[in-house]
Amino acid sequence: MSVEAARHVADGLGQLRGGNLDRAEAYAHAALALAPDDADALHLLGVVLWHRGRPADAVPLLERAIAGAPRNAEMRKNLGIALFQLHRMDEAIARFRETTILQPTMAAAHYHLATALREKGELDAAIGVLQRVLALLPDLPEAANDLAAALKERGRLPEAIAMFQKIVEKRPHDALGWLNLGRCLLDYGNAPEARRAYEQALVLNPRAAAARFGRCLACLPLGYESEAAIAESRAAYERELDALCAYYATAPAEERAIAADSGTHTLPFYLAYQGQNDRELQAKYGGLIADLQQSRYPQWAARPPMPPREPDRRLRIGVVSGFFRMHSVWKLFGGWVRHLDRNKFRLVGYSTSQMKDGETPRAQAKFDDFVGEPLSFEALAARIRSDAPHVLIYPELGMNSPALRLAALRLAPVQCVSWGHPDTTGLPTVDFFLSSDLMEPPEAEDHYTERLVRLPNTSFDYAPLDVVPVPPDLAAARVRAEAIKYLCCQSLYKYRPAHDDLFPRIAAEVPNSQFLFIEHALSPALTALTRERFAAAFRRRRLDPARHLVFLKPLDSARYAGLNAASDVYLDSLDWSGGNTALEAIAAGLPAVTLPGALMRGRHCFAFLKRMGIDETIARDTDEYVAIAARLGNDPAWRAEQSRRIAERRGLLYNDPAPVAALEQFLLTAVEQADG
Repeated sequence: MSVEAARHVADGLGQLRGGNLDRAEAYAHAALALAPDDADALHLLGVVLWHRGRPADAVPLLERAIAGAPRNAEMRKNLGIALFQLHRMDEAIARFRETTILQPTMAAAHYHLATALREKGELDAAIGVLQRVLALLPDLPEAANDLAAALKERGRLPEAIAMFQKIVEKRPHDALGWLNLGRCLLDYGNAPEARRAYEQALVLNPRAAAARFGRCLACLPLGYESEAAIAESRAAYERELDALCAYYATAPAEERAIAADSGTHTLPFYLAYQGQNDRELQAKYGGLIADLQQSRYPQWAARPPMPPREPDRRLRIGVVSGFFRMHSVWKLFGGWVRHLDRNKFRLVGYSTSQMKDGETPRAQAKFDDFVGEPLSFEALAARIRSDAPHVLIYPELGMNSPALRLAALRLAPVQCVSWGHPDTTGLPTVDFFLSSDLMEPPEAEDHYTERLVRLPNTSFDYAPLDVVPVPPDLAAARVRAEAIKYLCCQSLYKYRPAHDDLFPRIAAEVPNSQFLFIEHALSPALTALTRERFAAAFRRRRLDPARHLVFLKPLDSARYAGLNAASDVYLDSLDWSGGNTALEAIAAGLPAVTLPGALMRGRHCFAFLKRMGIDETIARDTDEYVAIAARLGNDPAWRAEQSRRIAERRGLLYNDPAPVAALEQFLLTAVEQADG
């Protein structure tokens, strides 16, 4: 390189450090005019371009630079950053790893490696790398925050909370630390402390939308001490939601854009567990989210025109989900994907999560095309709109932030949601709610902002799980071999205080009974709250809770199947019924006791029993629920008869073609009507 070219590079680096990209780029071009293949000049221009948001243009320049200076660690690190911006995670990780080999003490390379590993879902590896970063730079706040966040994502909440508390103690003006502490505390079940952390984050950064939304959603804790606490929570949430809507109605455009990007980090997931009609509240929330997303992305705000069909006349159906893996959503709705007629429909899957397991490749293979590589939110939205689907189906909305944000836009002429999270979305952009005719009560249309579609029977084409049961060690949990074992396996936040008395009432009729619950995986606080509520209910009836209540550690799928096999009776939860849990209990031949609720989410098990023609264990009120459960415990012959009938008829729940046929007809009709 000539002296003049080298001077241009040096000047360009100075301009880059000062943030003057125009001058830096001009110096880079001047250097390349004198030395077209110079590694330093190519590197400078590449870095300028990824700073300008043009990583696709930066990558070939940085690759050429590395070819000329293969031992230059800084160049490899910056190539990794450009690849990361393009969401080419495997390549980015490889470049970052190479950088750390060339220069083991380069903390920035380790930090970027950890960020890419987290993005890919490799949390254990990311945690190890972040620990290395902090060993090199103990006071790097970004690394400390990211390590605590990775611990949270890994489910190691107590460690994450302790680390965030240390962060804010050491740096009380760290708004991000307070925000992340609030998120951890909310997941842990400490809503009051979470709210205080969110408020402190807002004091430090009033534009922090994630903290503003988090403060609102902290009104919806995991569990409640009483029914009065539910009423107080609901009223507080409505007040906060109204204030949130009013705030963003007049907020500056820049602040609304921040809210569009980060406001859905926490979702009102726990609202639906209060057992009430959420239509009005969800309409407020969904209207706010849609307004923010559409103002942020006006190019995707209007309903697109109905596109032409495929050359072979097929309709394009997109399925958007963050759960293409061994998860309840895919278990329930994978049958639609497997069995929709490919002579009529071309199916494309769009993944909004990088979480994968052994089921993921099998799920992907069921689509004609699948977008599973990591894309930014904007890139995924653009890809969906450019694919021009006639219909988008979201199997659930309410558990995955990117899916909710996509659904708040108009990426297809017809947009549908199903009951993977069985509550109305409130989104004005979602046209139809695909539900089950057997599950919905007669007045169900009043529960949805979407148009209700009642698919036949259970609404899905279910395939039983292929799992070999492994007996769990129940003796270690003090489960008596001779006890009547009532399986109560729902997530603990499904159990409302109004129904705590059911268990001691059954125990009073079945003295040798034990009720098997499963601890909450992330929140010991919720487990402790629920255990104490149940114990108090037993004590009120002068029964020993230690004799009857068992809380098991979370189980893997094989041991969970073994738990079903070892139990005697399945007790369905009230107001929010078991879906997969009920199906898996039925697969094990367990008699199931249920009391259908007023809302669809309280009627899953009811629908399964109705489909099998088994009415004897469907209760009409709580008194009959207790009586049925007690008879199953005390009458072995009747219990065996119910098990036999379930074993004979459970095949009616599997491989049901009627819902798929009805779904096909609905899709054809919806497209025809929207096109008209």
